[in-house]
Amino acid sequence: RLNWASFSTGEKRLENNGPDLSIFVGDLAPDVVDTLLYETFLAKYPSVKSAKVVMDANTGRSKGYGFVRFGDDSERTKATT
Repeated sequence: RLNWASFSTGEKRLENNGPDLSIFVGDLAPDVVDTLLYETFLAKYPSVKSAKVVMDANTGRSKGYGFVRFGDDSERTKATT
């Protein structure tokens, strides 16, 4: 499941590398980690900058969703379609 991702001011990373071009990726299998998510999108979209699977702080397990950040808006758009 893919969707546009946006962050409120308090959630933005400290880095200031231009506009945030991220998508939300949901319904991830429990064994999906940052590297697998990153490599999966990078294989098709060369502008992928990073990927992050959200983990539960108490259990250390994946919450089943994550975010992928792109360097190119057109690739981000293609990824959501």
